[in-house]
Amino acid sequence: MNRRGFTIVELLIVIVVIGILAAITIVAYTGITQNANKAALTADIKQLQTKAAVYRAQNGIDDCPAGYSFVYGNSTLGTSPFCVMKYEAKNVSGVATSQASGAPWVSITQTDAITQSTNAGGHLLTEAEWMTIAADVLSMKQNWSGGSVNSGIIYQGHVNNNPGSALAASDDDTDNLNGMTGGIGTNSGNNSSRVLYLSSGDAIWDFSGNVWEWTQQAIGTPTLTMSNVGVSGDSAFNWRDYTLGSLSLGNLANVSKPATLNGWTNPVNNVSLSGITWGAGKGVGQIYANYADSASRAFRRGGPWNYGSNAGVLALYLSNSASYSNAHIGFRVAR
Repeated sequence: MNRRGFTIVELLIVIVVIGILAAITIVAYTGITQNANKAALTADIKQLQTKAAVYRAQNGIDDCPAGYSFVYGNSTLGTSPFCVMKYEAKNVSGVATSQASGAPWVSITQTDAITQSTNAGGHLLTEAEWMTIAADVLSMKQNWSGGSVNSGIIYQGHVNNNPGSALAASDDDTDNLNGMTGGIGTNSGNNSSRVLYLSSGDAIWDFSGNVWEWTQQAIGTPTLTMSNVGVSGDSAFNWRDYTLGSLSLGNLANVSKPATLNGWTNPVNNVSLSGITWGAGKGVGQIYANYADSASRAFRRGGPWNYGSNAGVLALYLSNSASYSNAHIGFRVAR
């Protein structure tokens, strides 16, 4: 009997076939896993939305208007339940509107954003309301790249400058990278998302990234005169990480209670995060301030499309007056 081994050509063919089969298997497995994850997310969200509907009914709270998301109040921050625009405000015939289509309304001053929010039947999001939303989304496992709270990073959204402009959103919340290209999420690898979920089960788009958003210190008190916010010795504006031991919140701590740095950056309800500190490495963003500054400053939050690790749900920029505007700054209405 004649016996011979495989020829080099035959071996190469076998290797190629095995490689193709392996690739097909991996693609199929990835697709199955992604579909399973989406199904689990959908089930979780529906359960949370049902719970929120029962809560509103029991407490006599009306459903939010179309285009708005329901936010539970936070007793630590002194907020009651409220509704917030699901999307950054869009200019629809001169009216601030929450809709997926269209680019955000930008190049608007904080003063005008307050006026337009009132004209739309609500008010410009306050600092306490912003921090309430931030606390809420930070407490949701669905918003962390590692699949559980404090595992990986909190999604930052469109911060990678690809494309180098603000984006429209999508009516489909599962289309959470809508319009983004390139290295998705500069600080979060390929695990970014423009959509964050609230504990009510409702989604909120671009709470981090896309464009900055004006907030106001409180209704009727839009700005704050700075005092000792930053790092002692600084005489210029700098980006600082919230985990920096020398960072002082000065009188800013009085805006969003509680007064301690750890408490101010971690006012998370529904989950205990004692001892955890948030920094840019967790995707929350940084603070831009000057310890020596004593001017009246307007608050802008979240970060725009090109700020990378500086952007995040806790990102705060404190070098502008209420009359400043540019193409990176928009706003969001609360009711």
